Amino acid sequence: MSSPHPSDETANVDESASQRVKITAVQNSLSKNEHDDQSGASDFPDGGLTAWGTALGAFLIQFCGFGYNSFTLCIGSGVATGLTSIPSIAIVSHHFQQRRSVVMGLVVAGASLGAVSHPILLNNLINGKLGFANGVRASAGMISGLNFIACLLMRTRLLPQQKAVSYTRVLKNSFTDPAYLLSLPRMVTFQVGFSFETFYLQLDSTLHGLSNRFSFYSLTTLHSGDFIGKITAGFVSAYAGIPNTVVGSSLISSAIIFAMIGLHSVASVVMIGIIYGYFSGVCVATMSPLISDLTPEISDLGIRIGLSFAISSIGALVGTSGAPICGALLSGNYIWWKPVVFAGSVTICGSIMFAFMQFILKIRHKTATVFSKEAGA
Repeated sequence: MSSPHPSDETANVDESASQRVKITAVQNSLSKNEHDDQSGASDFPDGGLTAWGTALGAFLIQFCGFGYNSFTLCIGSGVATGLTSIPSIAIVSHHFQQRRSVVMGLVVAGASLGAVSHPILLNNLINGKLGFANGVRASAGMISGLNFIACLLMRTRLLPQQKAVSYTRVLKNSFTDPAYLLSLPRMVTFQVGFSFETFYLQLDSTLHGLSNRFSFYSLTTLHSGDFIGKITAGFVSAYAGIPNTVVGSSLISSAIIFAMIGLHSVASVVMIGIIYGYFSGVCVATMSPLISDLTPEISDLGIRIGLSFAISSIGALVGTSGAPICGALLSGNYIWWKPVVFAGSVTICGSIMFAFMQFILKIRHKTATVFSKEAGA
């Protein structure tokens, strides 16, 4: 929800006049020495410093309106998420060796718990007595308090290294590791499928005649399944193995996307939301333990997790833009099978990469076993 823009005629006229004055001032100040001998300078410069100055002045117009709020919010929240989530996962992994996958799954489950409770809380605050402004302030205060508590609780366990970790060495080892390289495409393509479910599950349920109130809680159903999946992922991977758990949950969650074609009732929305949410949650929760398994030295884990999430953010960018791509495929006639096939096919391709990664890991494990037996003999 965003605050309303000025809509009356006077505000529009004043804003347009302010914009024209700023553009004209930039053009005149930059082209004064060049065009003193000309009676009338062109309003559309053909290049050079004047053109770049005009473009800069046009960009700065956003600071007169609402645009800069959205711009700074997107940049600030993205940077803050990257600086807090990855170190939190890496620090927790320092304290556990045997049950690392279980603990890391519990950590990432916190995001799903917030995705279940926070939208409901914020919706009631905004539509209640507090209103939009105070509701957002209350939400921000709660988040700041929780972050402060988390910062007090986290501490590293490993002793300080006498020699700093070489980023060049870690990058070289990462990009020459076939198993690690095959894990990256799935992390990228996962965002496309998850964005499709998040953006269009609610719309699909509404267009099939379900109530708006239930459609709002359809995403809560999805995130609830996601929360359960992340909590149980560590226990499942303890018995099935992390690579097997990742491959299985990845393939199932990708296949569930195709079930969106058959969505038509409350039961189908609940089933799709819970099943997809559960297996996608298992897949997300086992990503960091998988990277941990693929990292030969624990001191390199933080860099590898950061590198993996940085590359997967490309998928998040494509996935977020994948929603408009799916919207174009959906068209005004709401042909659901087209975007479903697109999102499902992309995620299936990434899951196949995981299967190849598992094959390489099995060969690597067999080779290591043979060498250890020969060394023991």
